[in-house]
Amino acid sequence: MLEGNLINFVKQISKEKEVDLEIVKSAIEQAIISTSKKNTQYHGTRPVLDLEANTLRIFVEKKVVENVSNDKTEISLKSAHKIKKDAAIGDLIEVETDPAEFGRIAAQSVRQGIMQRLRDAEQEKIMDEFTVKVCTVVTGIVQRFERRNVIVGIGKVETILPQSEIPYGAQYRYGDRIRVYVQDVQKTQRGPEIRVSRACPELVIKLFEQEVPEISDGTVKIVSIAREAGMRTKIAVTSNNPDVDPVGACVGMKGSRVQMIVRELDNEKIDVIPYSANPEELIKAALNPAEVLSVQLSEESRTAQVIVSENSLSLAIGKRGQNAKLAANLTGWKIDILSEERRELLEKMEELNRRYMEDFLSQVEGLSELGRDALLKSPYNSVEKITKTAPVLLLNFTNGDSQLAESLVAGAKEYMEALEELAKNLGDSKEKEQPDAVAGGENAQGEEKGAEPPQPPDESAGEN
Repeated sequence: MLEGNLINFVKQISKEKEVDLEIVKSAIEQAIISTSKKNTQYHGTRPVLDLEANTLRIFVEKKVVENVSNDKTEISLKSAHKIKKDAAIGDLIEVETDPAEFGRIAAQSVRQGIMQRLRDAEQEKIMDEFTVKVCTVVTGIVQRFERRNVIVGIGKVETILPQSEIPYGAQYRYGDRIRVYVQDVQKTQRGPEIRVSRACPELVIKLFEQEVPEISDGTVKIVSIAREAGMRTKIAVTSNNPDVDPVGACVGMKGSRVQMIVRELDNEKIDVIPYSANPEELIKAALNPAEVLSVQLSEESRTAQVIVSENSLSLAIGKRGQNAKLAANLTGWKIDILSEERRELLEKMEELNRRYMEDFLSQVEGLSELGRDALLKSPYNSVEKITKTAPVLLLNFTNGDSQLAESLVAGAKEYMEALEELAKNLGDSKEKEQPDAVAGGENAQGEEKGAEPPQPPDESAGEN
């Protein structure tokens, strides 16, 4: 190689590897220097590759001596004067040597060194190329499958689409053209490792930026996004221009824009809703198409209790709770969804628990009225909760009286046992009356349907 048509070799390598000529030139020179150190006796090797003249010149350092014992490292004073007139014994001077003197083994080592440095240069080029592509969407072609990962070719570079970044239900075939989001580029011993995704929310955002000019120019902004890849995505959008409808801009004429993205995402459903700074309005929109009757917010716990009509309950929750989960992720609120009937039932149960608690506390001796009121307003505001509470946590309500706190817990347990026994007796009596209920027709069945839990004693009756 060193004696052949070097310029053709350089150009061929440069074209095959898509590497700049200067990089190839530098790789060859560095390979010669490295090989000289390992496989020859020469010192201070300095190659000069002239691509225009198609020449390779190699210079080595030799020591000026009177009597030469090793012509690889030494030069006579007479020969040195031909190169440098003022050369003296002991000087080191640069002498040009024939590349052929490196020998066949050295030439092979140079070739290997060149290829290694070109691989390094190629990998550096890939690193530089894809580092700037991180957080962007690129188009690739499915090349093959490794275990459960998909190898996607982007130009001449292979990227990894991990199983965790493949949407639910997605199936790819060899040669499929897909758009992916470049997540990360890492340098490994095997070369650059480029990871891409089809499941991240950022892919949807970038696709909307490509399909919707109003988003790319900043008129419309995606404020929030929640995604169950392969199933459904919800995005909340707003507009900086009052004349531009953000939802309409994203959906497009007859849904043309959003349908382009839906097709790219293998028919994943996409809900586009208008963003609102009012949490109640945002939550209502996020639960669309369910009919939301009311929204009650708790700022401290960031919880929203949403009441929907009975017919809309399944719509609001969605399959496997998907709609509610996406709405919660989109809005940043924990959402509890109840039907109107369920809310009424819970309110009745809360009222019943309150009456039980008041009845129980009225039977506790030694507990002040202030302590009773405080308990009713505390987290321990039901008999059942007190049974599960350590006595030490009730000392604030008993004025530090530990015995009273212990009797509170013990009394609550007895009260609950009495309630359970009463409920059991009521159940047994209804079973005995069951034949009469069947014979009694509709009226008897209606009474059974209207049965309620045992009621605490009526306060007014107790007073009389």
